[in-house]
Amino acid sequence: MARPISQRSTSVAHVDAFSPLDVHGGLALKSDVIQFVMPVALKDIFDVIAPEVSTRWADQFDVALMLNPEVPGYIAGGAAWSVAASNPVYILQVLDLAECAAGLINLGYSPLAFGVRGEDAPKPLRALSEIESLLHSAERIAFTGQGTSGVQFHQLMEQLQEPAALAEKLVPLPGGAPMAQLLSGEVDVAVLPLSNIAPVPGVYAKAVCPHGLNVHIDLAFCLNKAANAATHRFADWLIDARDRGRLDPLGLWQAPNGSST
Repeated sequence: MARPISQRSTSVAHVDAFSPLDVHGGLALKSDVIQFVMPVALKDIFDVIAPEVSTRWADQFDVALMLNPEVPGYIAGGAAWSVAASNPVYILQVLDLAECAAGLINLGYSPLAFGVRGEDAPKPLRALSEIESLLHSAERIAFTGQGTSGVQFHQLMEQLQEPAALAEKLVPLPGGAPMAQLLSGEVDVAVLPLSNIAPVPGVYAKAVCPHGLNVHIDLAFCLNKAANAATHRFADWLIDARDRGRLDPLGLWQAPNGSST
């Protein structure tokens, strides 16, 4: 079930994945608001970048936050939107559902990563054997049960030597909950896109899956054909930030040479 939330302030410092909908503004596009359909995978990056965008142009954001697979259905249901982000496969569905200003715009990919509590961030583990050892050493491992990262985690599990031995440790949770339980100490490891770990204080990525394991989370966006000038400014800013590598430290990377997201 999608959890749309309304954020009307021009200073968007925090977006709560579990806040109820206040006022979403009906089906009409608003002339002065960026109506952003956003996956949970981008929530923590958005927490970082939104204040800069808002301060620079005094643009307001109205955010509907949900899991990647929920984005096409949300738009198909008639919700107002000006920019939508999700996995490329779901953005392609949006392009079939709605009149869009342009085609799919790739943002990059977020590696599947393993968050733990702590302030010090040593070089993350990368080898599959090291990742498996980390999982076996943990007592409770949280992941998003219905999200894209959860699907990728299951694919990773199939590549491990002893996946059955981990079954009792796994804790499938709703979107946003793995990080919340990691921060509260209820689990030892949260399996999430790196974009949900790198921007969050008090945690770090103990391990990051290499691109070659093919368990990363690709992300893209598209614009409504009726999107306002504020939305186009935001899209241009995102593309520039992507191209300049400004999103890399936040866990959104570009595919290695010779690969595609």
